[in-house]
Amino acid sequence: YTVDGLVIRAQSWGENDTLVTILTKNGKITTVAKGARSMRSKLLNITQPYVYGNFEINSKNGYSWIRSGSSHEMFYRLRENIEKLFLSAYICDVAYDLTGEDSDSSEILRLTLNTLYAIMTDRRPLGQIKAAFELRAACISGYAPNLSHCADCGIQNGKIFYFDVMNGSLICSDCLEAKGAVHRKTGTYDDVREATVLIPLTSASLVATRFVCLSPQEKIFSFTLTSDEDLQSFYKAGESYLLNHLGRGFDSLDLYYSVI
Repeated sequence: YTVDGLVIRAQSWGENDTLVTILTKNGKITTVAKGARSMRSKLLNITQPYVYGNFEINSKNGYSWIRSGSSHEMFYRLRENIEKLFLSAYICDVAYDLTGEDSDSSEILRLTLNTLYAIMTDRRPLGQIKAAFELRAACISGYAPNLSHCADCGIQNGKIFYFDVMNGSLICSDCLEAKGAVHRKTGTYDDVREATVLIPLTSASLVATRFVCLSPQEKIFSFTLTSDEDLQSFYKAGESYLLNHLGRGFDSLDLYYSVI
């Protein structure tokens, strides 16, 4: 059978083969590319990470292998910059973690492709692209936060707001003070000693976070944050929300931070 998909993982397998994970609209497929690590192999280029293409796959007795393929987009320019390369690896690792086999993955596939394209073309600062991806990926995966109003008093604007990461909601500074919470920028504990994570949001970063979660997917990178305070608030909101709900970190994210 043939399938369109994005290579999100490629690992050495045996002496000369590659174990390839392809993200398709119907879930991820893990298959073998025989002899793909040979410089003479016709599969060498199309089984590299970040290649979006069409793959012809044979399957027999529970074993599958790539017979041939052609590329739609190679994303070559991602490999020209180490920051872009490591960020792209993190994006693909998140996509791998959020998808399964034989499941509707059309939205996360489209988001991943759009994000790689935004990274490659310098559409926005890399940190902004990363945070927008993280927030939207969380929404697609069923972790959409409610950012319309303070979860306690219902006020929508005009206050200092904190992003309550674990509850996926907002809390205004007045309600936070009324609860007697002892808060820091990186997190806190509430009155019953349950761990919470509170991210202070500037007015602009709150608008941006709402925009990413609610806008059509093709528009999530089409905004600009100008001040460093707004950007850092937005960056922290995206990363903290996704990683806390996944309950894990990523080596590729550590590599990205090691070079920025």
